[in-house]
Amino acid sequence: DVVNPSRDADDYRSLPNIIWSCLTTIFLCTWVSIHPNVPKPVDETKLNKRQWCAHKLRAFIKDQAFPFVLLLVAPEWILMWALRQRFVVEYMVRTKKVPSRRHGFFIIMGGFHKFSRAKTLKLTLSDPPISDPAPSDPLIWSDIEKKHTDKAIEEEYGEPRHPLDRFDVCRLVDDGRLRLPPEVEIDDKSKSDWIAKALVLLQTLWFVVQCIARRIDHLPLTELEVVTLGYALLNLVIYVIWWDKPQKVARPIRIFCGELLKRNDKQSRIQRRMKRASWFQKLYHILVGAQDDQVDLRSVEKAPVFYSGNPPQDWPFKLLNLEDFAMVVTAMIGSVFGAIHLLAWSSPFPTRKMLISWRWGSTLMAVAPLPILAWFIAYLFLASLQGVENIFLRVIHNRIIFPLAVLSAILSLSLVPLVY
Repeated sequence: DVVNPSRDADDYRSLPNIIWSCLTTIFLCTWVSIHPNVPKPVDETKLNKRQWCAHKLRAFIKDQAFPFVLLLVAPEWILMWALRQRFVVEYMVRTKKVPSRRHGFFIIMGGFHKFSRAKTLKLTLSDPPISDPAPSDPLIWSDIEKKHTDKAIEEEYGEPRHPLDRFDVCRLVDDGRLRLPPEVEIDDKSKSDWIAKALVLLQTLWFVVQCIARRIDHLPLTELEVVTLGYALLNLVIYVIWWDKPQKVARPIRIFCGELLKRNDKQSRIQRRMKRASWFQKLYHILVGAQDDQVDLRSVEKAPVFYSGNPPQDWPFKLLNLEDFAMVVTAMIGSVFGAIHLLAWSSPFPTRKMLISWRWGSTLMAVAPLPILAWFIAYLFLASLQGVENIFLRVIHNRIIFPLAVLSAILSLSLVPLVY
């Protein structure tokens, strides 16, 4: 039989095509799935070109590039952050604190920022400053406009003070001092629309379908394709969790509300923890995804990168609070993410050493989160028994479950170079 070289070559995929397809899929699904919190507001009109470039570069590295790199290295970490935010938003919607999920996401991501008004109002012409009557609404200047009907008035940017947490925003709304903007205005601040989201989802699903089709036809998958499949599925989950969260909002809504009410009990506890926390405690809470317990938004300039809105302690379950529930779900999905790498169990490797390393690393990545689930099941069982003291359960929770979660995260990170 005569073999047609051109036809025979078309039946195989070239290495550059595989690499290009995998890397573009990883980059697109990872970059688009990141929904950072609102950055620190800065009046850029007061910056020169050098300061403006430095400000943009710092904001890009801290708010976009850093979460992107972390999603590549430790995707379960970003998943737990997204889950905590989604659960807080679901709690706010079900308790009727906000009219929609989009409003809830916008609040906990630092979308409302307290500003203080300057004592003068700037005009665009060369007239001297006019004294500010300090109206309650920053957009109402009817008295001045009547006196200066031929002048173009520019609203003062104001001085940023601190972001408003969900407690302050809800109390301002309840007191009638703030009205939440329409949902369409929040959508307008987002840098993505449903068409862009749909295209990314289609690209990711198409890659997943191709991998499934190759397994059905008993065709091998390269190690890079298996890794890409894991990232694609995990980022797809993160993208769905953050579907209603505005993406890459550059500026918050300025709120000129005067003095805020006294901190409630939970805000006061958070403030005390923030003052007493050492650097090790802050690092520990960041590692276990509980950064909110150490951050008082009235004491910072912006919502931290992994801030998720101070999850309630008694929802959705009485025995298992929201933080623990998010950790359980993350452990389950993280185990599936590790198990996906087992698809390359029978794939050809250049050396037997690489084959063994891949099998051991993939197995440990799939098994490492399972002890967390086992300990949480035991925790729920003990909590359901009568006569078991809360202090005993708290010791199990703080001394066993949280350190075990940190150990699992460190183990997963240490296995990355072994697998890849």
